[in-house]
Amino acid sequence: MTIDRRTIATAVIALTIYGAYTSPCEGQQGSESRTQLPAVIKYDGDMAFMLAHVTEIYGATIGLEVDPQQPRSRVSFYLRDPTLADVLNAIVQSASRYQWHNSGGFIEIMPLHGSSPFLDTIIRNFRIDNVDEREAIKQLVLLPEVQASMAAMSLSRQDLGEAATDKKGEKISIRLESVTLRQALNIVAKQTGTRFWVFSSDGKGRFSITNSPR
Repeated sequence: MTIDRRTIATAVIALTIYGAYTSPCEGQQGSESRTQLPAVIKYDGDMAFMLAHVTEIYGATIGLEVDPQQPRSRVSFYLRDPTLADVLNAIVQSASRYQWHNSGGFIEIMPLHGSSPFLDTIIRNFRIDNVDEREAIKQLVLLPEVQASMAAMSLSRQDLGEAATDKKGEKISIRLESVTLRQALNIVAKQTGTRFWVFSSDGKGRFSITNSPR
C-alpha cells in the first residue's frame, strides 16, 4: 500500500488538532505557496487552541483579541483542501461573536463588537535589542504612552508567568515608529517566530498578553 506525502501531512495535522503533539512535516512552515497543505481538517474544540495550530500549518502570524463576554469559544467545522482563508472563515462562522481580517499580512481576530481601544494605542518609538518575546511584551507595556492608556482606561496587566508563554521564540532586535500596540504585537510575534499572541481581559480592568492558548 502506498501512502503519499499529502496523506502523511493530513495524518500529522489530525494528531496535532486532537491534542497529541507531533512535529510538523518538512515543508509545512512558510507561505501557502510553499506548504504541503492538509487534505482535510476536521475540528471540534477550543478556538484559541485551533488558531495556535493554524499558525503552524499555514505559517501565518495571528493575533487574537478575546471577547471578554465569552472568554472561551468552541468551534466545529469540517473542510476539504482548505486554504488559510477557508479555515478562518469556518472559525468565525462557528464562533459568530468574532471577525477576522488581514492587516498588512497579519491575521487579526477580534470581537465583532466591543474591540478594546487599548490595542489601538499609538506607539511613537519602540526599540529593543536581543530580547525574547516575553521581555519584548514587558517593555511594550512599560512604554509611557501605553502606561498612559492603561491609566486612562483603568487597566492593569496580569502577569500569568512562564506557563502562559510556552512557545520559546528567537531573541530579536527591532525598532518601530508610529505603530499601534496591536501592530507592534504582530511584528514581535512574527520576528520571534512564535507567530501567535492573545490579548484577554477579565472585564474588571485586568488584562493579559500571552503567546499560548490557555
